[in-house]
Amino acid sequence: MKIKSIPKHESEQPQSIADNAAGASLDGGTPTVVDPVTELQAKVVKLEDALLRAKADFQNLQRTSAAERADAFRYANAELMKLLVRVVDDFERSLAAASKPDNLQAVVEGVRLVYENLRKALADHGLEPIDALHRPFDPKVHEALLHQPSDEHPPGTVIEQIAKGYRLRDRVIRPAKVIVAKEPDSTE
Repeated sequence: MKIKSIPKHESEQPQSIADNAAGASLDGGTPTVVDPVTELQAKVVKLEDALLRAKADFQNLQRTSAAERADAFRYANAELMKLLVRVVDDFERSLAAASKPDNLQAVVEGVRLVYENLRKALADHGLEPIDALHRPFDPKVHEALLHQPSDEHPPGTVIEQIAKGYRLRDRVIRPAKVIVAKEPDSTE
């Protein structure tokens, strides 16, 4: 049997499965018949393999994402902690100054410095005090501890702030504890 050589331009183009099924052969000799069942089984095997690989990639992505979320949650306050460490340093300096006799002014100045640095660190991270005094009572940002009769202020106005409230960006994290004016008692 003599093997027929295929011209170069014909060998560059692959034969399709349809050509093979129609009776063309790769060697130009006797026609080969491709079994469609075998062809489909091979295709199923390839698709199953691709599916398993995609599933494994997805599971790896889920694990990586979960680890990244855990790290982000675990270290979310790292910048705030760096700022608070400076406040701790200020406290330590103030305490060292307090241990020396006749150093009251240095202690007061140290406490003021600690307070300012702490407020700045918290403000830099979105914490702001809620201004309540002499404002209308708002149950969303105020907590009324009691109502007090007042001739000076209209009813429903905050006349005293017992504890400051704070908001972290748009969310109230602690309402201001307040005393609210009410109509004076008319007992004559």
